Amino acid sequence: MTQSEPKEWLLDEENELRIEVEFDVKVKLRLVTGTAEVFGTELGQNVDYEFSGRKIAVFTWHGCKILVWGTCSVEYIANETPMTSYINMHLALEQRRVLATQNNGQGPRVMIVGPNDVGKTSLSKMLLSYALRQNRQPTYVDLDCSEGSITMPGCLTATPLTEMIDVEEGFGSSATSAPTAGSAVMPLAYYYGFPSPKDNVKLYTLLLNRLAHSVNRRLEEDEAARKSGIIIDTNGLIDATGYEIIANCIKAFSVLGHERLYSDMTRLHQKKAGAAPGAPGVAVIKLAKSGGVVERDNAFRRHTQNQKIREYFYGTSKSELAPYSTNIGYHEVEILRVGEGTLAPSSALPIGEDRKVSETQVVKVEPGEHLLHSVLAVSNADRMVESEILETNLAGFVYISEIHESRKKMILLSPCPGKIPKKYWWLGSLKWAED
Repeated sequence: MTQSEPKEWLLDEENELRIEVEFDVKVKLRLVTGTAEVFGTELGQNVDYEFSGRKIAVFTWHGCKILVWGTCSVEYIANETPMTSYINMHLALEQRRVLATQNNGQGPRVMIVGPNDVGKTSLSKMLLSYALRQNRQPTYVDLDCSEGSITMPGCLTATPLTEMIDVEEGFGSSATSAPTAGSAVMPLAYYYGFPSPKDNVKLYTLLLNRLAHSVNRRLEEDEAARKSGIIIDTNGLIDATGYEIIANCIKAFSVLGHERLYSDMTRLHQKKAGAAPGAPGVAVIKLAKSGGVVERDNAFRRHTQNQKIREYFYGTSKSELAPYSTNIGYHEVEILRVGEGTLAPSSALPIGEDRKVSETQVVKVEPGEHLLHSVLAVSNADRMVESEILETNLAGFVYISEIHESRKKMILLSPCPGKIPKKYWWLGSLKWAED
């Protein structure tokens, strides 16, 4: 810490302390009196919380006193927040959960849509945290392949939640390592491998449909999860491609912070929007964007990606991990990718031109120097059947740290010891230079 004496903040009721911390700085925060929460998760009194590379908002309903050690790039108190509308949203969802419990029906399915950097993921965390505080077991679906809030970037994931989201770590290191009995986070992940749905819309849609099928099957079998419902966090596309994706997966959703999107979704679903609470159909709700939301530049996004990759192999400050180094021959694995290289969007092709390689065609990749610093996804598939392997979920990830072309060997990092259990590995666009 660069600051020996803490800075004291006194917050009145329904105020919010907004803090931004750079990646190379650590800031410690302590709640001294009163009550406060971070994205719906309550802070414990006289407990020290440490943050780095984060933008957080500490909200209090009744007033509190907070001490902060370290240098923040931004820190201020806001007395105008949309938290009342967010808690009202939670209460409306809880009413639907009560109806689902009484009628043995389906809990609310909420899709949060809007452009980039309007607070979709933060709102998702709040709604999930409030549901967990009501002893619900909601399912979190993350369709934003650019950052990876649950596991690696480039994935579409679904996660049943039974324990509170950690204040410091978010979904935590348990989401990035092999699940264990009693783990709060056991993600189901499908590997897309690109930062934007526009890079391969057909593949993204295929995996999205497969993920939805898996989630629906689980909800049929798990009564508590079915009645608790789903919170779906989407990517930030609001153009024609984004609308196509939204239309493909929408059940019930909330719209955040974009006038045209709100208008279009209302028009598309106007007949269903008037459905009574608990009745099947789609309700379109517009929620205000928090004044604390800030636009993130490409450098910040890339740093966030690198941090998420590092956490997968090395854990976090609270849960440190030690990855295992493994020497493996080229002949021991089969490396695959979808399509030939990075496909240009269909809209970028000349009029009348078709792709020479299908967006969902599986192509074998020969190992070599080009794999250095690549993060590969290990498929759970046991056989190479194109129609099956594309829709098979992931066992985990490995990182190629060294390539020895002359010996046809590569050295990789993995989160578990011994031989990698599966032989089919996916190559996407994800690269990472280990520190």
